[in-house]
Amino acid sequence: MKHKKSEKGQALVIIALAAVALFGLAALAIDGSMVFSDKRHAQNAADTAALAGALAYTRGDNDITIESKAIIRTTSNGYDDNGTSNEVTITTEPITAGCPGNAPGKYIIVNIRSTVQTTFARVVGTKEIINRVVAKARGCGHIIAPLFGGNAIVSLNQTNNPCAFDSGDSNSANWKIQGGGIFSNGCAISKNGNSVTLDPGECVTTAGTASNFTCMQQAPAINVQEVLDIMPPNPCLSGGIGLPQGSGSTFSNGVYCITNMDALDSKDIVLTNATLYVTDLDFNLKFAGGGGFSGTPSTSGDFTDYYMVIAYKNPPCPDFNSNNAQIIQFRGNGSGTFSGTILAPSACLDLRGNGESSGIHSQVIGYNVSSNGNAEVYINYEEDENHQTPYEPTVSMWE
Repeated sequence: MKHKKSEKGQALVIIALAAVALFGLAALAIDGSMVFSDKRHAQNAADTAALAGALAYTRGDNDITIESKAIIRTTSNGYDDNGTSNEVTITTEPITAGCPGNAPGKYIIVNIRSTVQTTFARVVGTKEIINRVVAKARGCGHIIAPLFGGNAIVSLNQTNNPCAFDSGDSNSANWKIQGGGIFSNGCAISKNGNSVTLDPGECVTTAGTASNFTCMQQAPAINVQEVLDIMPPNPCLSGGIGLPQGSGSTFSNGVYCITNMDALDSKDIVLTNATLYVTDLDFNLKFAGGGGFSGTPSTSGDFTDYYMVIAYKNPPCPDFNSNNAQIIQFRGNGSGTFSGTILAPSACLDLRGNGESSGIHSQVIGYNVSSNGNAEVYINYEEDENHQTPYEPTVSMWE
C-alpha cells in the first residue's frame, strides 16, 4: 500500500502559537492600559486624600479624624479599604522643622494597594496585577511667631570684625538678658564666662564662632534678603501713613517719618502708641548722661509692636567709629523703659549701661550689636510686647 505525505496538521500548530502571541499582545494592550489607568486613578485618589488629611490637620482635627477624612476621599474616588481588591493605609508624622515660622505641622501619608483583574493576560497565567501608590502632603498650622526665633539680641554682621557683644574687646560690661537668647551672624566674644547672663535654656547662638560663654551653639546664617523680606513697607512713600517729624521728641498715635535722626541726639524720646520710621542713612546718636528712649510702640497695622524701624543702607555700618553710617549709642537712659522691636538691619547699636529698673523690653536687631562700656546692660525681652509675624495655615503636596 502507498501512503501520500500531507502537511495539513502543521497549520494548527502555527495558529496555536500565533494565538498565544496575539493574546499576549492583546493582554499588553488591553490589560496594560487597564493597569496604567488604575494606577493613575489610584495616585489621584491618594493625592487628594493626603491633601484632605493635611487640610483637616490645619483645622485642628486629631489623628483619628484626619484618617477618617482621608479615607472618605479615597472611597469617593473608588478605593475603599475593603482588604480584598483595595487596601488603604493612612499614617501621620510630625514635622520637626520646615513650616513657616517653625509652626507645628504634620505629614499625611496615604498608601493605596489596588488589585486589577486581568482579561487576556489570564491566558499566560496572570489573573491579577497589583498597583501600589503613595502620596505625602504637608499641613502647617497657624502660629504667631517672633522675629528670628525670639532671640532678644540679633547681630546680622557675618564678618568677624567686630565681634558681637564686645565691640572693643577692652571692657568689662556685663549683659543680663531675660526672656530670650542671643544670635550673631558672625562671631561673638565675651571677656569671661560670666559677662552674659541668660535664662536657663537660652544660649548664645552663632553662625560663626563664639568664645567665653557658658552656653554656645551654632545655627545657619541669616541672609540679607530674609531681613528685607520682613521689613514693613515704607510709610513715607505713600504720604498717607507717614507723619512729618515735629519740633519736639514726643510722638503719639502714628508712624513718624524721621529724615534727620541727629536732631534727636541727647533728647528724651517718648513714644505713646507710635513708631519711628527712620529714612536717614547717616546719623550718630550718643545719649551720654542725658536723654534716651522710652514709651510704647504702635498697636495696630503693619507697624504693630515696632518701636523703631531704620531703613536699610548698603553697605551697612562697618564699625562704631564710622563717620558715614547709622550709629546709636544707648548710654545713661535714666529711668525710661521702652518696649517694641528695634529693627535696624544696617545700623551699629551700642548698648551701654542702663538701670535694671529701666531695662529694655525690646528685641534689638542690628547689623552690629555690642556694648563697649563698663556699666551693666539689662535686657528684659517680653515676647508679647514685640513684633510677631502671623503665619497662616498652609497645605502643600510634598511628594
